[in-house]
Amino acid sequence: MYTIPRTGLILILIGTMAIAVASTILLSDAMLLLGIWLITLILLGYAGYNMQKRTPDEEVELERASERINELVTENSELKQVDLDKNEFFARTVEELRIPLTSIDGHVELLRDQHLGRITKQQKDSLDAINHEIDRITRMIIDIIELTNLETGNISLKKERISFSDIIDNVTEYMQPTTELKGIRLVKEISPDLPVILGDPERLTHAFTNIISNAIKFTSDGSISITADARDHELLVSVSDTGTGIPDDAIDKIFDRFYKVDAASNGTGLGLSTAKAIVELHGGRIWAESKKGEGSTVRFTVPVS
Repeated sequence: MYTIPRTGLILILIGTMAIAVASTILLSDAMLLLGIWLITLILLGYAGYNMQKRTPDEEVELERASERINELVTENSELKQVDLDKNEFFARTVEELRIPLTSIDGHVELLRDQHLGRITKQQKDSLDAINHEIDRITRMIIDIIELTNLETGNISLKKERISFSDIIDNVTEYMQPTTELKGIRLVKEISPDLPVILGDPERLTHAFTNIISNAIKFTSDGSISITADARDHELLVSVSDTGTGIPDDAIDKIFDRFYKVDAASNGTGLGLSTAKAIVELHGGRIWAESKKGEGSTVRFTVPVS
């Protein structure tokens, strides 16, 4: 009767440990995880096929391979921890930027409202431009903090029963000045009996705002249509624009972090990736449909409570 040699047992143990450790690794480490898994699989197959006495040289080679696998798993775990530490430091640093921005915004408001004296129309226009840029930077900061918290798991949803139609009304009202400035019509088709959902109103508002902002960014004229209805125990929301559209080779990338269809466009490329993370944290799905030059549609779902 054949018995599995000591080296074979070691390899099986290492393979089990590698898979267990690798299962906790972030998706961004997928390639290294695949390499570790393949090496482990090959060595396990080799050990099983040669269930017989090894030569001293073979034993040494297998021991070295086992040690290398352990080193890779350890190095990968260390890289994961470094990445988490970096994200937390980055989030804290960006959060600190909100303090001076809030102060600047307050002073701009004092000037715009003429609390510090009368101003000319030209001065008011300049202050309006400053205020617009402050809002844009603030949204970038919020996106960075939110996405970092979502990826590190340093977040908890404050769920309550809400009507998504209220979120749609609030966001579109907030965006109205921007759409009017660009000559874009906002069209809403909301089901009158839209069901109540269980979710975090602040974060769902953030996600929906990012989707609308993205549509406005790539629409120079025409319209943006918003529809909301319930289908198969899910709330389905769609945002369609008549903008430039998304190239076929980019449709699967627009929800990736830092990806921008137009590299020259403003923004961090985090808006849609943040929206995706928030929707998925609520148990929903998000996807895009588009035809280059004919606009695009972003749809997402949230389970009905």
